[in-house]
Amino acid sequence: MGITGLMKTAGAPACTGHLVQVAASLLFLAVILLPSCVVGFQLWGLEELQSPVPRRALLQHHNHDQVIRTEMIHRDHPASPLRSTSSVKTLKERFVDALKRGNNRIQSIAHHIAIGGTKSFQSQVSSGDGEYLMPISLGTPAQKSTVIVDTGSDLMWTQCLPCDSCYPQNDPLFNPAASSTYKLATCTSALCQALPSTACTNAGDCEYGYGYGDGSVTEGLFASDTLSFAGSAGNLPNFGFGCGVANEGNFGAADGIVGLGQGPVSLVSQMRNSNMDAIFSYCLVGIDSTRTSPLLLGNANAAGVAYTPIVSNPVNPTFYYAGVTGVSVNGVPVDYPANSFNILANGNGGLIIDSGTTITYLVQAAYTPILQAIENTVNYPKVDGSAIGLDMCFSTKGVANPVYPTVTFHFAGGANFILAPENNFLLLDPTADTTCLAMAGIDGFSILGNVQQQDHMMVFDVAAKRIGFKSVACDTV
Repeated sequence: MGITGLMKTAGAPACTGHLVQVAASLLFLAVILLPSCVVGFQLWGLEELQSPVPRRALLQHHNHDQVIRTEMIHRDHPASPLRSTSSVKTLKERFVDALKRGNNRIQSIAHHIAIGGTKSFQSQVSSGDGEYLMPISLGTPAQKSTVIVDTGSDLMWTQCLPCDSCYPQNDPLFNPAASSTYKLATCTSALCQALPSTACTNAGDCEYGYGYGDGSVTEGLFASDTLSFAGSAGNLPNFGFGCGVANEGNFGAADGIVGLGQGPVSLVSQMRNSNMDAIFSYCLVGIDSTRTSPLLLGNANAAGVAYTPIVSNPVNPTFYYAGVTGVSVNGVPVDYPANSFNILANGNGGLIIDSGTTITYLVQAAYTPILQAIENTVNYPKVDGSAIGLDMCFSTKGVANPVYPTVTFHFAGGANFILAPENNFLLLDPTADTTCLAMAGIDGFSILGNVQQQDHMMVFDVAAKRIGFKSVACDTV
């Protein structure tokens, strides 16, 4: 099936027998249901998941709450299908690759905002810039898939049979004919109407098309099926997703994408259909760790979490924005223009909390004084970081216990996001003792990246329109 380029205008969908072009976002997750205890499960074929460490530190479950748990891995994890098999890369090389993906993601977001955001059928992100993956199961009986997790997109999709144009993947393609619970969505269904670009078959079934910022596309039939977690431990019936039969572009070896954005077709939004709270949480381990990062769907009632309101950006409504009221270095407030983090009428500005970007990017007006404040507290010989793509690198050769400053982001509502030195300073070249600040300056908008989020329980409470966080050792959650 070819890419046809049909688009739905802002009204009823056009009824044609063709598919729409566009590339979308993604798809599902395989996870473990946990009512009041954590179930050990070999998600990734890793020994550590067969005998997991106790995961009770933060979670206080009520019997009436349904909480589903799965484990995510970084794309460079040994078990990741996106990890390079041609050569073993150093941390520095992998970090440089991550910065390139981050730059692609930023360019895609900027383009999406520039063309009017919600008026576009194109996703805000590039298809190949996913940083975390998770296993899911679809259908009855369950069929396993491995998908990219993305807080910056909504649509959930996976490659399906019969496929007209599919890229290679490690798992078998999802076979709708083998599932007794698979059902096509109609063009008049609420979820089909919520998609940015659709068409109708002659039988009235919903065809979708979704495009990404790098030109990658997925198109196929929008359908529903049972999304299950670790076999029969728990499931979400009648879950709407894209069954992609014409997928072209840079998706690596992932089977699809699961969108955790705020849009109506995202995973977190559809959880309401199963009487679950529209809340998800994750806790990211270090990017060089061989451990997994827990993802919790539902209200885990994490204790001691500080919350700040989600800030609305009508031009870019999928992403999670938070209101920054100040930044301090070692407890000293940094002086930068007061409007640096305001969201503008054209959609620019604001700070996005994003799982798919590695480092933190700040608008230049705020970044320059913040960088200067950090440099004033670090008295080690400077090293040229231009080959890496960072502004501040230095050598700690011969220093037994280097000392770095603490950086705190102050958010609306009084929530303080305290970044320990390991959230900001990365030893990228151990042989030369080269350490770099994991921040950079950009124009347009700011992003709090996943390095800064590591070892924090991040709570996205879409139901109450708030984001929460708490410092915690994520390999103990």
